[in-house]
Amino acid sequence: MDPFLRKISAPWPILIQAATWTVLLMLTVGFASFAPEMAFVSTLSSSSIPCARDGLVRIPMDLPGEIVCVPSEMVKRSPFDLFVPTIFAGVMVAASVSLIRSCLGIV
Repeated sequence: MDPFLRKISAPWPILIQAATWTVLLMLTVGFASFAPEMAFVSTLSSSSIPCARDGLVRIPMDLPGEIVCVPSEMVKRSPFDLFVPTIFAGVMVAASVSLIRSCLGIV
């Protein structure tokens, strides 16, 4: 019976380790994907002076406090809106795997 128990119990530590690293990768990718979006939303919703007229949208610039008001017709969805987040998420997953492999010393 002893060899039978070894066969059953041997994969469990590997499965637990794989599940732990999978969750860690998911959290890393989630944080890396949503951090820029949250920064952009917090910049737009900050308590700065709104645009002077209705129908204008505030767009933040590089420096803090700088905004540009543009007509809402200029702010539209782009065909790149579908592909850029997908590519970004793939790059983040690859970077997360590389980071974890370098931390563990896996070649």
